[in-house]
Amino acid sequence: MGSRRSFLQGLAVLPVTVGLSVGKASASAAPAPSSFGPPASDAELFARLRADLHFPADVVYCNTGTLGATPREVLSAMVSRLETTEASLPDWPYFQADGEPLTGYQPLLDARRHIAQFLGVTPEEIAITQNATMGMNDLGNGLDWQPGDEVLTTDQEHGGAISIFRLMAKRRGIVVRELPIERAMVGGPDAIVAMFRAAVTPRLKAIMVSQVTSQLGIRMPIEALIALAKANGALSLIDGAQAVGCTQVNLAALGCDAYVASPHKWLMAPKGTGILYVRRDVQTQFWTTLASYQWQNEADGAFRFMQYGTGSVALIDGLLAAIRLAERHGMERVERWDRALARRLRQGLAQIPGVVLSSPTDERLASAITTFRVSGTKARDLQNALWDQKIRVRAQGDDKGVRLSAHIYVSPADIDRVLAVVAAVASRSVA
Repeated sequence: MGSRRSFLQGLAVLPVTVGLSVGKASASAAPAPSSFGPPASDAELFARLRADLHFPADVVYCNTGTLGATPREVLSAMVSRLETTEASLPDWPYFQADGEPLTGYQPLLDARRHIAQFLGVTPEEIAITQNATMGMNDLGNGLDWQPGDEVLTTDQEHGGAISIFRLMAKRRGIVVRELPIERAMVGGPDAIVAMFRAAVTPRLKAIMVSQVTSQLGIRMPIEALIALAKANGALSLIDGAQAVGCTQVNLAALGCDAYVASPHKWLMAPKGTGILYVRRDVQTQFWTTLASYQWQNEADGAFRFMQYGTGSVALIDGLLAAIRLAERHGMERVERWDRALARRLRQGLAQIPGVVLSSPTDERLASAITTFRVSGTKARDLQNALWDQKIRVRAQGDDKGVRLSAHIYVSPADIDRVLAVVAAVASRSVA
């Protein structure tokens, strides 16, 4: 009990407007004053965003890695379009696809221009899908695989990304090599790249990895892995589901061949929106696998990958509203805030006896996702203890613990609430 009291007393003196640096485990370590930029303006900005969410003010929502919390202004854009669509439904004469009160047939060029600008590419390289799973299936299903073709990936990929390649292994005879990322991450980014480099063979067809892994929040050295793929004549296919909306993403600068995203997570867009990017000069390597009228229209770029039939235009309006919100906040500011929250969390966890960090300790691999466990405590019990105090995280299995996603509607004071609960659980566990 004494150790818990000492921890809470130490926590009380930590500043709530700045982040703490990873790896300095003492309560007396001085946090970097600039971690959150101009503290008042950033804190006020994100406090206003938190007030724009629908659930009660005393709830701390830390499960963005599953589903982002959608602000009212994004929901309002959706609702407004739903009402407009239903009110004007008889007015559309169906002489052309552009402007139809549905998606899956029209090119949605204005929307794709906005998305492309946000990601630093051209609208011809952007397709609007329903989520990252749909996009990765377009890619994995669309290649002309030959038996023995190899895909290099990790053993920490999301089921929505890796499953299509496992299917292709069974159906087409490709080889999917899932490299052990936890063992390599201990050595930092260079060790991860070295592991991939050592696994390259002449049969390499693609490298598929997450920019940020889903379970442990490993920020992968994708620039080096993209370069490795290119040097070996292979494609680079990147899962950005846990990156877009919490970190700055410029796809042209990254140089990858294809990229998928789920804006319903960190971008806080409507559930059921997705983005698929395919670099213009590799698009002909991918068949269209979800086919409708424009399935072979290669002249209009990625438009042929949007042929999924009837969908809701309201979702597109919501997606664009979410992008405008991110642009207004500034992705540099968002990334700084999220990373500082994660540093504060890790710093605090390092002070609690019995807490084990499952996420990487190397700052170069750290992200806004932190997964940790309390020795002797089941993951579900830790999740439930946090929810008893209205803090939502997600259990990841007893060997990993719980995953906490620190996004812009979370405050430094919220992180301190988390640490207090974890300290109490840990003190009971070792008692």
